Amino acid sequence: MKKIKAKVKTKYGVHEIILEKDERGYVVEAPNLDGVLSWGKNIKEAKEMVKEAIDLCIECLVEERIHLSRKRQAEITAKDLLRLK
Repeated sequence: MKKIKAKVKTKYGVHEIILEKDERGYVVEAPNLDGVLSWGKNIKEAKEMVKEAIDLCIECLVEERIHLSRKRQAEITAKDLLRLK
């Protein structure tokens, strides 16, 4: 099936997407974000759905990075405290 390349604007910037028609509507993916895939009955709905998926993906990535940063800071602090004893 024919793939349509497009861009969508989300609250985190402009992202490339690829739409592909299937028997019930459009499958849409954001190739630059692993695992971001959605579907809509028409192109407009597919774009709205993938915008939400992109925003949620980015928010999860940010949360995970914050969590990892805090864990790393705690490890460094613990090591520094042990060295001071």
